[in-house]
Amino acid sequence: MFGGFFFGFFTISLSIFILYLLGYYQAISISTSHYSIKFFTVLMFAALVKDLFHRGLIVRVCENWLGTNVTLVIGMLVELQHIYNPNSNLFSLFYYLIWGFTMGMMFIYTKRIWLPFFFHLGWNFSQPFYGSNLTGLNDMGSIIQSKFNGPELLTGGAVGIEGSIFTASFLLLIGIIFYYRAKREGKIVKSKLFKR
Repeated sequence: MFGGFFFGFFTISLSIFILYLLGYYQAISISTSHYSIKFFTVLMFAALVKDLFHRGLIVRVCENWLGTNVTLVIGMLVELQHIYNPNSNLFSLFYYLIWGFTMGMMFIYTKRIWLPFFFHLGWNFSQPFYGSNLTGLNDMGSIIQSKFNGPELLTGGAVGIEGSIFTASFLLLIGIIFYYRAKREGKIVKSKLFKR
């Protein structure tokens, strides 16, 4: 649980750190008065519902029937519902597909909802923490009041730091590592439809 939360938080933090080194991120002040526990509760509930439905139900059921690879594609396509989030753009499309792949692999590798859920929670908490928009939403509050400037491809623009090419690359790398480990450990399930 704590590992998953830290993992999600650390991934966003790494992107923030790179932007800071490039001069595209500036921390102005730190205050908890701009962040509400109500928003964190909403984030927690939203992450739980999504992960229970997307991973705990869709991925689990589909993998048993269609196999891991087809299920990953389905899990990726399900995440495209987020394309209707505020400020989504063309790059967001690729990000949502990557998100579906990596979150699906976390569930497939562990066969438990806890890693993807707490990763999701840490991911959602860290963005407002650093003063970034969260999936295009700019009313989630912040703990670090900050300023982003630079190319939208690097900063994520109005989408938030999760829309950064850095963040998407780290997320994809995590998914690939989990896939590789799952394959090595014999956790990639073959489709039952093609078995005699």
